[in-house]
Amino acid sequence: MMRFFLLPLTALALSACSSEPTGQQESADDFAGRIGQQDGGSAAVDPAVRAEQPNTVEASVPQGTDVTQLEQLADIGGVDFGPRDGGCTFMDGNREILIASGLNEPTLSGKAVVRVGGRLVMLDGQPGGLAAIRNGTSFSGEGVAVQVAPAEGSAQARPANLSVASTDGKTATYSGNWICA
Repeated sequence: MMRFFLLPLTALALSACSSEPTGQQESADDFAGRIGQQDGGSAAVDPAVRAEQPNTVEASVPQGTDVTQLEQLADIGGVDFGPRDGGCTFMDGNREILIASGLNEPTLSGKAVVRVGGRLVMLDGQPGGLAAIRNGTSFSGEGVAVQVAPAEGSAQARPANLSVASTDGKTATYSGNWICA
């Protein structure tokens, strides 16, 4: 008798735990569209191009590359950020163009990655750890410097500007959102 009572009760409890209010969970298509990987979207990376783009950090930026023209990151599966406690992503519209991470240790610097000239480039941050990344900081690497300036506050997603400069003085600014986890 007890077994017949527990089975429906267990099923009811599991369904209550797994249900969420409608409209609060992001669908896979919404996520793909947000990061620009949805087929047919204006910011989507062509699968043929994606296959040609490396997913690991290269030793150098390709010769003659305009480092101020940041590209969608696409596949960064081979990038090693090292140990981290969290991070942030800069979204330019539907394009994910910078990901940064760090530890909750203010004496350490974080890391960020961008794609320029079809290559992933690792950037080193300023000391300040994850707090500095969330509040906006600068990153630099071979021939490129990036400054992220989010709006005031502590919201998970905030409007932000990203400025990028090359060693020859060329600059560009992107407006978007700084999304931190």
